[in-house]
Amino acid sequence: MGNNNINLQSAKNSKDDEFYTTYDTIESELSHYTKHFCNRVVLCNCDDPFESNFCKFFLRNFNKLKIKRLICTSYYASKIASTQMPLIANGRICSTNGCGYVLDTEKFCEEEDISDDIISEHLSTPGVIQALKGDGDFRSPECIKYLSQSDIIVTNPPFSLFKELVSLLMKYHKSFLLIGNQNALTYKEIFPLIQNNEAWTGYRFGEMKFRVPDTSEPRETRFWIDETGQKWRSLGNAMWLTNLDNDRRHKLLKLTKKYTPEEYPKYDLYDAINVKRVADIPYDYPGIMGVPITIIDKYNSDQFEIVGEANHGSDNEYDLFKPTINGKLLFKKILIRNKKFMKTETTDFIVLDLFSGAGGFSYGIEKNEHFRTAIALDFNEQALQTFKHNMPDTEIVHGDITDSAVKERIISLSKEKKVNMVIGGPPCQGFSLKGKKLGLNDPRNFLFLEYLNIVSEINPQVFIIENVKALLSTSAGWFKDQIVQRVEEMGYTVRYGVLNSADYGVPQLRQRAIFICSKDIPIELPKPTAKKVTTVRDAIFDLAYLNSGEGAFEQDYTTQPSSDYQTKMRKGAKKLYNHKASNHAEIAIKKLSLIPPECGKEYLPEDMIGKQQFSGTWGRLKWDEPSPTIDTRFDASSNGTNNHPFLNRAITPREAARLQSFDDKFVFIGPKLYIRQQIGNAVPPLMAKALADKIYDVIVKSKKGVVL
Repeated sequence: MGNNNINLQSAKNSKDDEFYTTYDTIESELSHYTKHFCNRVVLCNCDDPFESNFCKFFLRNFNKLKIKRLICTSYYASKIASTQMPLIANGRICSTNGCGYVLDTEKFCEEEDISDDIISEHLSTPGVIQALKGDGDFRSPECIKYLSQSDIIVTNPPFSLFKELVSLLMKYHKSFLLIGNQNALTYKEIFPLIQNNEAWTGYRFGEMKFRVPDTSEPRETRFWIDETGQKWRSLGNAMWLTNLDNDRRHKLLKLTKKYTPEEYPKYDLYDAINVKRVADIPYDYPGIMGVPITIIDKYNSDQFEIVGEANHGSDNEYDLFKPTINGKLLFKKILIRNKKFMKTETTDFIVLDLFSGAGGFSYGIEKNEHFRTAIALDFNEQALQTFKHNMPDTEIVHGDITDSAVKERIISLSKEKKVNMVIGGPPCQGFSLKGKKLGLNDPRNFLFLEYLNIVSEINPQVFIIENVKALLSTSAGWFKDQIVQRVEEMGYTVRYGVLNSADYGVPQLRQRAIFICSKDIPIELPKPTAKKVTTVRDAIFDLAYLNSGEGAFEQDYTTQPSSDYQTKMRKGAKKLYNHKASNHAEIAIKKLSLIPPECGKEYLPEDMIGKQQFSGTWGRLKWDEPSPTIDTRFDASSNGTNNHPFLNRAITPREAARLQSFDDKFVFIGPKLYIRQQIGNAVPPLMAKALADKIYDVIVKSKKGVVL
């Protein structure tokens, strides 16, 4: 703590950067985030509760926002302490004696309109504000303890310590809404958060006015003293930085300028064009563009990719070069690329997805930027609606693969779009002991043959067959040998085996037979990539609050993520979809109420077990293990081990989707029956991504002449 204290004081002495935010500035910005504060613990950890307008705002709106708890901590050496309100604690005026103060409130005045007098009276009440043991440095163990108990941090830290506070909040996985200087956007601690869509700017970006301490030196511009003697400064490059979702960051920037080499010269040391103003970004340039840092205020991660920054060329790994043109150094730039052109530039594998279902296989492989699904075919129209909703760039074809017109269209489209990879899991009903004599010639396996016939017409570089695990072992492997023989006759090398989705970060024990068929070079199945197992707790603990019949198709998040997996699943999601619990019969709820957390039907009386013969029926999921295989009846409490670990209900579609590794951006469309089929029949996206990563790795290395 000693070093932190010295550093903090040194920063304050060397930089005149204590800026105190006006109530209007806070109220204007926070009006856009009201939904985020319900039942949350809010921490203002750079705010003297006597002086801070953040504290005043949250007390005034404590009940309107439905805040669970408000904590405000102050640093003892604040230069502006006791200028708005007398410093009162424990019923008397007292000095700080080197200690900070803390306000910790879980309940506040229930009146509808809360005046300044009510707030002042509350703060003056003995015991409401307590002295801290230490000086109130937000990095001290004492203040970090408050941080760990909080959900959202809202404050205006000293600008010299802005990056340290942001780094601390990211370390503890906290939501935040902070005021800072726009220059911080290019700091090595902040820039990656913007680049990776983990933080973004708020609504106010630019001019803001602040109260400053009496010790602040007068300035020629942006400085004044009001009639009360209070000193003020305004900043033209202030900003709000947050990781709370807002509507601003989802708006597309309208581009109206056309690229010309004369108006957009290239840099001396880097293949990128210089754009003078954000309004001048050309709509038709496919390469990298250097734009002013104010692009961050208009940045939409669906529209642009941030490549890096151009400043000194040596500050950090994201600072790629000095932005010079004809030897003249320009002001620092953010490097962006229009995503409209990226798919055609980076795609190595253009995919046809046969028997696509809702698109789990395609959604997973597209997590590798070198893969893009151009066409998807399925007989299930509801599943294709979900596919199109989530992957709108894919051309979907609804039809029967055995229909000659459908086949012709698929083959024609594939050649037109230059498809070089096919994926799919053709049904194989005839793969049983009774069908051994006929094998692939069994008429019940015609869909499998249709899949291979289309592959032979398209002649892709790679294709994948996905199916049930038993396919490899049925009849001592006779059917597996039939497939391998047919594929090799088509001129492909085959590698096959069983993959367990849990080995690739999926919180589910799901085993599938996989055949990777490739030309020229064999591609082995991917080795496990997960360093540790992802559990049910990792996947759905943040969703553990609905009872039977509760929830909705669309709703706001009401909790914070409690694991890295949950954070990953929520990334980019604006709302929570498909989190609606089945409306169980009263007898089902009664049975579940008799089953302890993480247990099964062994706790039910014999007369309540019913006719279910399988051991897993009426079972609850176990928090610290992966889920068993998610099937198409996961929402029926009697179906298997798919009841919530402790709540008296089966898992919801969103929970099942999480266990399948669908992130929350993926929305399932249609009636309940179709949605559960879409989820239960899907290839887990993270397992599909592992296949894509392996294929790309092998093909790229082979092109570079690397010995495999």
